[in-house]
Amino acid sequence: MKYSWLSYITFSLSLILASISSSCMAQADATVTVEGNIITLENYLGNGVQWDPYQVDYGEVELEISKTDWDKLYSRLDFMKPQVVRVMVNTTSSITNDTLNPYKKFKDLKPILDYCQSRSVTVTFGDWGGGMVDSEANTINEKNLKHAAKYLEFLVNTKNYNCIKYYNLINEPNGFWSSTDGNYNLWKNATQFFYNELEDLDLAHKVKIMAPDIAIWKTDKIDWVTKSADDLEDAVGLYDIHTYPSKATVNSGRYENIIRSYREAAPRDVPMIMGEIGFKFVEPEDSIYQKENIRRAKAKPYASIEDSQMFVYDYSYGIDMADALFQTVNAGYAGCVVWMLDDAMHSKESPDKLKVWGFWNILGEEYFGDSEEEVRPWYYAWSLLSKYMPQGSKILKVETAGDPAIKAIALKYKGAYTIAIINISGENKKLDLMPLNYEGKSLFKKFVYANGHLNKVGGHSLKPNDEINLVFSSENQLDVSAESLTVLTTIK
Repeated sequence: MKYSWLSYITFSLSLILASISSSCMAQADATVTVEGNIITLENYLGNGVQWDPYQVDYGEVELEISKTDWDKLYSRLDFMKPQVVRVMVNTTSSITNDTLNPYKKFKDLKPILDYCQSRSVTVTFGDWGGGMVDSEANTINEKNLKHAAKYLEFLVNTKNYNCIKYYNLINEPNGFWSSTDGNYNLWKNATQFFYNELEDLDLAHKVKIMAPDIAIWKTDKIDWVTKSADDLEDAVGLYDIHTYPSKATVNSGRYENIIRSYREAAPRDVPMIMGEIGFKFVEPEDSIYQKENIRRAKAKPYASIEDSQMFVYDYSYGIDMADALFQTVNAGYAGCVVWMLDDAMHSKESPDKLKVWGFWNILGEEYFGDSEEEVRPWYYAWSLLSKYMPQGSKILKVETAGDPAIKAIALKYKGAYTIAIINISGENKKLDLMPLNYEGKSLFKKFVYANGHLNKVGGHSLKPNDEINLVFSSENQLDVSAESLTVLTTIK
């Protein structure tokens, strides 16, 4: 006999055990397939944050940000690695008796631009819009628009801040709260005049217009994008919109369809970003969150009741922001800027009623309470999605099947990869991940953002939770925690 009975029995037993092992593998709740060679967006601009000059005067007290606090801000941002920072000012604050004094408020702006310049962070700079137009008279203020252009020239040419790549004239011009009072033609005329000033100052080749910077909730403002493309043409180097969606809108996936319509209205050869994003509980389905949001704001002495997002203290806000980002990426946008970095930047009802939206309040120890200076959970989620989605990344095609609570994005950057997965449900899930047509290293760092899962280092950094080998062109089963963001990356 060629084989002994013992060999035959051993071989048969191994087949039976293999069959039992295969049948005992838990069935996945969802499957994520990443096409490593199908690129949906060639050049991702990156994710970042709104970082404006600080208010400093808070009514009963006027504070100053110490060198220690600036160092703390720099250190936290160095971990986050924002790729895009939006910075807005009021040029009129630097005008006295119709004369521009660019140094008047410069000390408040300098540390922000110094950071961005030293770290090669792309800056979208701009003016909030006060004093640039007169909506009642339907006229533009040519003198102030000239001052705004001269101020930009001062920053770019005199101070050499070549990190400033785009200029945003008049915040959210479609709104009744804007200086344009929703008047498109008034905004267009101001923008055209301003851009002509940039050309006269030989700045137009250095700084492009970011437009239209409108705030949207539905698909009823698309004409602002199409008219901007027709009227401003090559002056626009970056399109953007602002969104403050409801949790229900994002978690259901409806958000992607809304914002996709705006991306499709803009020229395909010009990038578009989400220039400002945060969550507001505006839909009836989210009324319970809105009631809780107001209750929390009323209970906090320095929180604006009208304009605060009190869930920034909860892990859930980081998951919701990741959910919105994933849909933004899948809708073809090249970046996303969150509102906002720091509570100490802006107030609402009165100077001491702060807009609580930030990752922290850097003046907590000085005045607003020591604990406010600590980083809040969503900082870690957004840091992972900034740090490991670097500028120049190529967005890859991702297909998700099965449980709709599982969502994913993926990218390639200089031969390295990031795959990010969220589970928006309150239950643990099993996931089959199949990376197709991948090259390079198969050992991925694994970060998990979820309550009780952060692997913190010090006061603001993370270490990987694990390192895992992914088998390319094959199924890799992963356990995904409830309400979690998982980031797998080979990017250093």
